[in-house]
Amino acid sequence: MAFRTINLLKNIRYGNNLFRFSTSTFVPVNNKKIANVNQYKTEDDVVYLEDPDCFGTLAGKSRIDEKLEDDDDIKEEKFLSNIPLKSQQLTIKQYADLIKQYLKFKRIKEAIDILEIRMLQEDKVKPENYIYNILIGACAEVGYTKKAFKLFNDMKRRALKPTGDTYTCLFEACMNSPWPAYGLKMATHLRNLMIEKGVEPNITNYNVMIKTFGRCSDLPTAFKIVDEMISKKIKIRVHTFNHLLHACISNKETGLKSALVVWRKMLKMREKPNIYSFNLMLRCVKDCNLGTKEDMLEVFDIIQEHNMLLNPAPKVSQIESSQTYLPTNNFIESEESVQQQSSKKESEFNIEKKENKFKCNEVNEGQNCNVENNHSALDLVENTVELVENFKKPVPLVEKRSVPNLLSKLVQVNEVMALQEVTTPQDKFAIIGGHEDFLKEMQVYSVIPDVKIFTQMLPLIENNTEAENKLMESMKTLKVKPDIDFYNMLIKKRCLRLDYDTAFEVRNLIEEDNVVRKTHPLNKKNKLKVNIMTYGILAMACSTRSKADELLNEMKEKQIKVNIEILGTLLRNGTRQMQFGYILHIMEVVKQESLRVNDVFIKHLEAFNDKCTTIMEKNKKEDRESPIFAAAYERFKSIYSNWLKEINIQEALKPEHPWKQFMEPHPTPIQRENIKIIEPKRFYKRNRKFIPYTPKI
Repeated sequence: MAFRTINLLKNIRYGNNLFRFSTSTFVPVNNKKIANVNQYKTEDDVVYLEDPDCFGTLAGKSRIDEKLEDDDDIKEEKFLSNIPLKSQQLTIKQYADLIKQYLKFKRIKEAIDILEIRMLQEDKVKPENYIYNILIGACAEVGYTKKAFKLFNDMKRRALKPTGDTYTCLFEACMNSPWPAYGLKMATHLRNLMIEKGVEPNITNYNVMIKTFGRCSDLPTAFKIVDEMISKKIKIRVHTFNHLLHACISNKETGLKSALVVWRKMLKMREKPNIYSFNLMLRCVKDCNLGTKEDMLEVFDIIQEHNMLLNPAPKVSQIESSQTYLPTNNFIESEESVQQQSSKKESEFNIEKKENKFKCNEVNEGQNCNVENNHSALDLVENTVELVENFKKPVPLVEKRSVPNLLSKLVQVNEVMALQEVTTPQDKFAIIGGHEDFLKEMQVYSVIPDVKIFTQMLPLIENNTEAENKLMESMKTLKVKPDIDFYNMLIKKRCLRLDYDTAFEVRNLIEEDNVVRKTHPLNKKNKLKVNIMTYGILAMACSTRSKADELLNEMKEKQIKVNIEILGTLLRNGTRQMQFGYILHIMEVVKQESLRVNDVFIKHLEAFNDKCTTIMEKNKKEDRESPIFAAAYERFKSIYSNWLKEINIQEALKPEHPWKQFMEPHPTPIQRENIKIIEPKRFYKRNRKFIPYTPKI
């Protein structure tokens, strides 16, 4: 019995051992050793039994992490668990209105955060392409090209179909990029992408593509796009030609030649130029050159070909004179002779008519009377035709112009062949008619000039006061009121020719204009106000420290903060005249206003320092003593070295990235801002369950 019991216990123990080793579980080796198992776990703390990947226990112990979750899994779990209610979300229009409020105050970063943070992360609203188009357009306006294409890629990733406005804004982003090479690269990539995807551009897309490639100095591609439009039988309107003229401005060497070719093509296709066409042509005359003699001959060949197509009548002469048509004494005498001849013929006709009536009464034959009356009527018609032909004769002209207008339809190329080199803006303006003929050419196409046309004309007219007064008289004749920008350009033109007295007289013209506008109650809102640009130009005329102090005090009274550009202009006047007190005063103002200096400001100071050093060395070589100049320079030298340390010149001259302001939130100012963002109202809708009506019985 005892022996059976011992065998039974052995079998039970053996069976327990088999069961324990057959399971794939881990058991602690020593309870005392791993008392703090929840705090620290290592490979020695865990023993794995019968791992299917290992044969026996000689392979060692393998570690298995209990936590298998990834960070992205945690984010996904939080995103799916924290779904907001429908009542907490806004509509797409409300989000768009909120974005537009920020864009109204140029807050690009805050407007983008509405999409990327509030809509996608907080409210979990699926955006539409309308939201993306608004933001891409805002980035395009400020030249934030990289962010515009990033939003475009995000838009495609969300399966949103780009519209024509999307591509228009993207090309504008390339056009306004601070780096033209990068803008050209992205514009070429976008155009190839449209061709690859089979996107058919509309007329607006074509126009902005022409403008973009022209702004990025790729004029041949701009003309290829126009050829593509013609091959697709798209009507080339005046807006497309205006974009081509804008593209010609980028070529400073032969841009005017290309602009004249575009103008002839526009007239050949019978498109009527508008106000923007004339404005862009003035811009081409100001910024671009006509090119070599071969380029000019090419333009004249195109003009001659156009004249042959028109086949004008010999009597027509639209551009023979820049003066008004005035009748001469010969013309007055010819009119009197014509009137005398007509009166004689009328009297003879009346006598013949009476004789015919008398004969008719005597003979009493109706047929003969009718025949004679018909002959008399024919004589009257011939007389009237002669009178009309006499009045249709070309009027003799008092003065003839030596240079024709290349913008008119009919150009006498024989007179233009004498021109060889046109370099100055006045000469370039003369070949398109000058001041008077340019305005007459606008009247031919019924285009009314505005103040911008006259502002563009100011740098192109003769550099004297008479031409400027004549231009302002033309403005009064055409009832065009000058604005503050026109007066600013007038002050600048007079300051550049060192005519400072007449430059300050322009301020009297502004005050007189304001007095006239005050008499009319509707013109009070159009009162002219001097701006910071006016003071920046007037700073060119401040040759002494007293005038500079007057200018700065007036800006303080008008509550206009001075900038480093105005102080740089004042500093340049002081360094030109070697006034140490003037220069040190401007340096002190920079320190008081806590302004950040730029490269131009430091270059003026360094050039002045080098100039003083050269004078000191020259005086030393020639044994010339100048104690006053030496003392002033030593004082300036000591103050200048300390001033550079105080303004932290290394940090001030550190180049700032043009997109940095769009990557950071807008800093909170010290004073109160007049910016108020109105939060749209939320719509709280109750889910009302429909309960059918059951009458109570």
